[in-house]
Amino acid sequence: MFQPRLRCGFISLFTLMAICAAATPHPMTDVVFLAPGTSIDITANWNGPNTLRTYCYPGKPPSLLSLFETVEFFLDIGNGDYTEYGGRTPKEVLDHYNEQRSLFSFTLFSQKRQRIHLSPFEPECIGVSSRQPYNVRLHHAQFDVLRFLQFGLGVLVFCSSRTLAKNSIFYYLAGIVLGICGSLLLIISLTSKLFPRRPMMYGVLIGGWTIGVYILKQLADNMSLILLTYRDYVVWYLIITSLISFLVCYRIGPPKNRRSQNIIMWLLQAVGGGLAYFSSWNSSGVIFLIVSAFAAYYFPQSLVVYGKSLYRRRFSPKRRLLTQEEYYQQTVNETQKSLAELREFVNSPNCNQWNIMSNLRNPIRFASFANGEPHLFDEEIEDYSRTIEESMEAADQNEAEDYLQCSMHYRPLSNNGFNVSQDHRRRPPMPPPFTGLPTRHATCEHSAGL
Repeated sequence: MFQPRLRCGFISLFTLMAICAAATPHPMTDVVFLAPGTSIDITANWNGPNTLRTYCYPGKPPSLLSLFETVEFFLDIGNGDYTEYGGRTPKEVLDHYNEQRSLFSFTLFSQKRQRIHLSPFEPECIGVSSRQPYNVRLHHAQFDVLRFLQFGLGVLVFCSSRTLAKNSIFYYLAGIVLGICGSLLLIISLTSKLFPRRPMMYGVLIGGWTIGVYILKQLADNMSLILLTYRDYVVWYLIITSLISFLVCYRIGPPKNRRSQNIIMWLLQAVGGGLAYFSSWNSSGVIFLIVSAFAAYYFPQSLVVYGKSLYRRRFSPKRRLLTQEEYYQQTVNETQKSLAELREFVNSPNCNQWNIMSNLRNPIRFASFANGEPHLFDEEIEDYSRTIEESMEAADQNEAEDYLQCSMHYRPLSNNGFNVSQDHRRRPPMPPPFTGLPTRHATCEHSAGL
């Protein structure tokens, strides 16, 4: 008895819905192709939802020079009385418009964005239906600094993954961040245990996840308002979850196992690759850079060393000989450096001074040298200078003139860096020996008296 009436009721309902769908007027459509920097003002429209204006960006061919190029679509409207539709072509936008206007359509995640990122290399269209006046503009940036920094951060995380996987500070920071973000999942997991394990309840949980995703979306869209309105609660939430996460990480401790560190390293490399990939709309170009970075990171070092050695053997660098002035200057510098290192060693706890002094002919002179006195006496300097003068008299005139042109002179320095003598009298400086002249003593040979 009730089945024929129920059947008639369904037939009447579907007939009424078909009549209403047929009676719906066709929308007024308008398509505008935007160029970078275009701004359009739309006045009030009394037809409201029956008017659809579609704004399209044609796109351009990709190139490596436009790797960090961005295009943004801005919609300035006074309130939320509008609807947006997306698509690749105006026809696709119109199809979405007709689907949402049908009686069978129910959209829980309808998006109303006033700032939309568009791909500079693909055609995209956005349809707007509203009664209110609004303004649309297309902003174009040839080089987006934020996306470049995102790419650099991704490469840095990828290259530093091995070091970060073994870093304790990074371990605790990452654990605290995961604890703050994952506390909501923990609450959902604990709540799900309260429901009975029946097939019907799994459907309820699946539907609950849909509502949960919707709630998370609303939280993300109104994050600034939530932070301002419930600031105290947000601060306490961050403090409590951070403290609990730190205590848990401290109890577990940083991973010491090599395989655990490798897993963390691979996860960091995946995160770095994801940051680098999503930093550009040019997918082919950024994939090429990521593959190049991956190949360079895992390239065998033995092949690099072999290639360098092969290049040096094939294209050996030309060796430049030192000039006479550079030779004398190097002699002075290296002598002073060696004497400073020797004085530092004999004053260090690693040196057995008594054992050394027992093997020296003049221990008092060794003690004076350790206390900062010059390693040469004035009599030795005068003897050396006299030997040099005699050698110059016996040498040819050309060799003597070449030697006199050298402005580098040597004289032992005290611990304060000034030329000193034992009796504090000014004496002529002692030059180092020059090539070609017979000398009785070398500069370093005078330190043998220690």
